[in-house]
Amino acid sequence: MSDNNKEETVEPDDAVSATGSQTTTTLPSAFPPIIDEIKQLSHDSIAPQNSYQIKPNFQDIFKEVPVKEIIRNVQTNILGGKNYDADNVKNWTIKMANEINEKVRDIEMKRYRHIVQVVIGERKGQGVKSGVRCIWDPETDFCCSEIFMNDTIFCVVTVFAIFLY
Repeated sequence: MSDNNKEETVEPDDAVSATGSQTTTTLPSAFPPIIDEIKQLSHDSIAPQNSYQIKPNFQDIFKEVPVKEIIRNVQTNILGGKNYDADNVKNWTIKMANEINEKVRDIEMKRYRHIVQVVIGERKGQGVKSGVRCIWDPETDFCCSEIFMNDTIFCVVTVFAIFLY
């Protein structure tokens, strides 16, 4: 007999049976370690790659109370005991926005992006009107504001939190 007509011997360890079927497949002896690894994996041990979550889970919803505390603390630290100075207002707003941004980011609210808006003005008894427009989902997007006032300064900080679908 020539080598082409020899029958291969099949070992019982080389056969894999498909569940619910009578079919068996013969695999070369190099595959059993890979098959053992595949058998150990299950749908519970593999994280889903594409999960399209339309709304945040209850525990992942924007946390307004800690954000308000952050805003209040930063406003007091930066503006407490100071008088209005037009030359320093730009630096105060940038410093305040950056510090609030970093601290809100540390809360790690899943799938939220946030925007920090800081408005500082001189307090002389005048009124101030402001408006904001944006595309908003009232079920998932949030905002919170804090107002700081002393004898010469008013400061309004707003943090907008937008949920990413």
